[in-house]
Amino acid sequence: MTSELNKDQLQAVEYFEKKLAYEMGPGLLKTAVESKQAITVIDMRTPELYAASHVPGAVNLTLKQLQESTASLNKDHTIIVYAYDITCALSTKAALLLAKQGFAVKELYGNFAEYAAGKYPLEGTSI
Repeated sequence: MTSELNKDQLQAVEYFEKKLAYEMGPGLLKTAVESKQAITVIDMRTPELYAASHVPGAVNLTLKQLQESTASLNKDHTIIVYAYDITCALSTKAALLLAKQGFAVKELYGNFAEYAAGKYPLEGTSI
């Protein structure tokens, strides 16, 4: 089938294949957290929103904090980043920064809004 595709179409296929390799859906994140896989989950939202509710085990770091130091992160873990919702680019920026520093990184598809909408487990003061 791909032999019938033109150059632009083949580039689109390559782009989406690569994109899928670096995203994780909310259901897979829930499974990874519950099965205690070697992951570190980073919540990029404000400290107030993080305190109210977040993915279990997530740590709250700002983009500025990541830009200043990643020393607290384990390079043997896959880093999963998320921010507010699908329109927010904070998690994409963080993922790019971490990838450039040699971390295995994935972005939570749909960010926190999608995870919360799926009624997956949460931690925080508003739970």
